[in-house]
Amino acid sequence: MWWRMMAVAARLARPNLLTPWRSPLLRWRMETYGILDDAGRPMMASSLTPAQFFQFLRDHRAALVRFLRWAAMLERVA
Repeated sequence: MWWRMMAVAARLARPNLLTPWRSPLLRWRMETYGILDDAGRPMMASSLTPAQFFQFLRDHRAALVRFLRWAAMLERVA
């Protein structure tokens, strides 16, 4: 299951596998998730930094693992 979850994560970050904070899909998803800047205002995807990206991963890791598990199960069925 973990291999499939990592495959889903890699596919979502493609072609920015080594710099996932540059992935348009992931940046858009973080923006729609409601990430806030230091002042509490909603952040725009274009202003996300690598530090904010990794902080988002750390803060929301349980939800991200649940999403990857769900996506890996869907991929397995298809």
